[in-house]
Amino acid sequence: MGATSRLAALDLPQAALEPEIGDELRELEEISRHLETHTLSENTRRAYEKAWRAFEHFCDAHGLEAVPAHPETVRWYVAWMSTQFDEHGLPRFALATIRQHLAGVADRHLCEGCLDPTGHRGVTDLVRGLAKLRATRQKRKRPLLLDDVLRIIGAMDHDVYPAGISAARDAAALWLGFAGALRRSEAAGLRLDSLELHPVDGIHVRVGRSKADQDNAEPDVVVLPFGGTPPTCAPCAMHRWVALLRDSETDDAHVRRRTVMQKVFGYQLQTHVCGVDGHGPLISSADLASPAPLLRATYRNRRSARIHEAGVTGDALHTMLLTRMSEAGMDPSAYGFQSLRAGHVTQARRNGASTEEIMRAGRWRKAETVNVYDREFNPASRNSVMRLGL
Repeated sequence: MGATSRLAALDLPQAALEPEIGDELRELEEISRHLETHTLSENTRRAYEKAWRAFEHFCDAHGLEAVPAHPETVRWYVAWMSTQFDEHGLPRFALATIRQHLAGVADRHLCEGCLDPTGHRGVTDLVRGLAKLRATRQKRKRPLLLDDVLRIIGAMDHDVYPAGISAARDAAALWLGFAGALRRSEAAGLRLDSLELHPVDGIHVRVGRSKADQDNAEPDVVVLPFGGTPPTCAPCAMHRWVALLRDSETDDAHVRRRTVMQKVFGYQLQTHVCGVDGHGPLISSADLASPAPLLRATYRNRRSARIHEAGVTGDALHTMLLTRMSEAGMDPSAYGFQSLRAGHVTQARRNGASTEEIMRAGRWRKAETVNVYDREFNPASRNSVMRLGL
């Protein structure tokens, strides 16, 4: 017998006879199928589809049945993934990737009404053994502290046209990551109406649905407080960027270019523009009454610049940070946009913030998550070794 017949799994359930339904029930069926598509996030759905295509390709190459798959087939697939290496001799499939592939296989089987072969003891034991064999400490991005953020922003050409446009956007993005402790996907997903000007707190940012809260059920308000000085004032950076967005909306290219240039050349980076010191703010609540993306893609050449209607992606924010670090004379190899979120924890702990305060700011659910950053990047703080009298 061939591998396919020898490894036959449970058969697919017999198709039920389709009942006679009217137009109303047929419409309700379409609605129900549409709702099913929102069970998983778009990113998760794409990852599962990619994982399933890879599993199908493996099965086709070895004459195995993909649906329903026998647990032994899945075991061979895991073993195959564990033996794949790149040109540098590193595993091509990380353990997290292997688990994601198995999740894709499981999801397809359950959607087809079949038993999940990835839940078989033989498969789970194999993955557990691989996890122990590859047991390595996760490499976390190093944190960027306040001085680092100020150095990166200070190296930008804020009062030069057209470079000042992307500088205003990138400064706002950096403060969202550091002061707001936002993930890159969260920062990229913000809209203008996600912001609310607050006379006491600075700016309230409503994050909405995020990676850690896909049901949008948790408290999601982040505060960007007024800074003690203009260079450390996140609301000032947000005012500058939103003012540019507002002034770039005119269809007349000449008027738009002149107005934006005046804004760029006229920015006083050593002066508050958020209204905190009595001077009128650059923007008002009316400028935030729009569902348009907050952080927009920009295109610029030596003579002109244009702010697009489309928002940036999380990957673009990651690339932006590395580029800006290089321009500031910093080595970006151990950093990413997550470094801003990690920097929030590390800087706050060094300044005496409690775990509860940090959890509230970053919307962490577990204190242990905060402590991971603290132990790794601030190991001397609250450590008895500092009290040995050495």
